[in-house]
Amino acid sequence: MLQKKKQVEGIKIVREKTILEGMQQLNDTASQILLVVDDDGKLFGSLTDGDIRRAIGDGKPLQTCVGEICNTSPKTLSRYSKEAALRLMEEFSISRIPVVDSNGVPIAVVSMTDILPEEDEAVRENKVVIMAGGRGSRLDPITRIVPKPLLPVGDKPMLELIMESFAKCGFSEFLLSINYRKDFIKTYLAERSDLPFSISCIEEDTFLGTAGSLALMKEKLTETFFVSNCDILVDVNYISALEFHEENECAFTMVGALKKVSVPYGVIHLRNGEFDRIEEKPDVPLIVNTGVYLLEPSCIDLIGRDEKLDMPDLIERIRREGGKVGVFPVHRKWIDIGQWGEYKQALE
Repeated sequence: MLQKKKQVEGIKIVREKTILEGMQQLNDTASQILLVVDDDGKLFGSLTDGDIRRAIGDGKPLQTCVGEICNTSPKTLSRYSKEAALRLMEEFSISRIPVVDSNGVPIAVVSMTDILPEEDEAVRENKVVIMAGGRGSRLDPITRIVPKPLLPVGDKPMLELIMESFAKCGFSEFLLSINYRKDFIKTYLAERSDLPFSISCIEEDTFLGTAGSLALMKEKLTETFFVSNCDILVDVNYISALEFHEENECAFTMVGALKKVSVPYGVIHLRNGEFDRIEEKPDVPLIVNTGVYLLEPSCIDLIGRDEKLDMPDLIERIRREGGKVGVFPVHRKWIDIGQWGEYKQALE
């Protein structure tokens, strides 16, 4: 729906605000774009997820002003016109265009969905590997009975929620690496034969770590594929992640997420070697590994058959061989049920 007048106020951000504040506003508004304005309320630029990802990838601090990283030359319209908007969208491969008044103040945003009907997501051939074979020892004792992939979050097990999140982006072919309590998982899948996915199970004979079982799937993984741990759920556009991976010619891409880590102490800041101030129990923003990855099939050649190997070790092998390792940062909500505290929070 066309965003205008009052609705547009919610997606305006002054250019002095920080990247961190911009990320929070994108989350709060569930918007795909923020309109960066100057002190007079005039349009200064536009800010998207892509702008933030590029800034983080370039190593810019999260306290950097959004005015320094936004697109300062956005395409605009002086009045609402579907025809003019569509011409700009097609010419410059963009999906949203601000409308500004005669003073340069943004009054509306035209999106592609305002002009063209939404199409069903195309089915994509890239496979998704879900590592579902671990013991889940951090969730002991419950995982002595129920394997971690089948732990419920709401009214569905985590495994099903992960598959649904990929299916929303058109990915519906899944390979499950199973080991611990594998009969429980196979029974669940047999009972849920109505799931609209293609699901194959690959059974480990021994525990092969978080990457080792990929060698058992080599013949099935012939193009770029995803790998996901079975205890995380990330609000991410997997198509955008795939495009990032391909455009940057990465051999391996990890999806990183913003997480604020609370420091339970007063943090001392120094200036010129002397005491400056104490910051009480600050929240430190960090980009952390979500456990979702994209890999090229060539990465599997670096794993020995039946070799126990974890992802950090595979990443190092890829780098030693000259492969490019990328990071696709996201700032949307993500759920990690790998520990009791996180799992309890996910149930609330």
